[in-house]
Formats: sequence, structure tokens, C-alpha cells
Amino acid sequence: MKPRNQHSNIGIVWYTEKEWEKMKKISSDSERLEDSFKEWEEIAQKTLSDMKVNGIVGEKVFVKADEFFIWCKIHSLPMDASSRSRYVSEILSKRNSS
Repeated sequence: MKPRNQHSNIGIVWYTEKEWEKMKKISSDSERLEDSFKEWEEIAQKTLSDMKVNGIVGEKVFVKADEFFIWCKIHSLPMDASSRSRYVSEILSKRNSS
């Protein structure tokens, strides 16, 4: 267990432009994603900045669409925001335990 004053990082889904475009194509909730990578990136950067201002450590977790697709199939999950969050959480948890 971590001491009270030690915070865990919060994983933030992060993409390269190429991976964002792939994710937009395969996501079941693609209508919820921003219209462009640039728009997504601006919002994501602002989210990281806002977290930092509030004392929360956000850690970029780069997601590859093909790996996410396979992970969703293995876990019988839809390719949506909830699954993306769960996937990033699992990746960050594995990183922190090694």
C-alpha cells in the first residue's frame, strides 16, 4: 500500500496521429471522438495541464489500435471509451507492478 502522500499516476489514453486515425475507424463510439487528431490532441493536452494544476499526475499511455482491437476481442468487450479506459488502466497497472 502506498503512503498517503504518495499519489498514483492516472493513465491517459494517448495516440500518434496514425493510431488515432485507426482508432477512429474501429471504435464503436467513433461519433464521440473529436473530428480531427489536432482537435483531440489539443483537448488531451489541456486535460493533462488541468490535472497537473490540480495535483494529479497524468501519464500518457500510447495505444496502438491493432493491439487494442485484439485485447477487446480477448475480453469480449466493445471498442468504446469504457474499454479504452480499462485497457489503459491495465497497461499502467502492469507497468507499475514490474
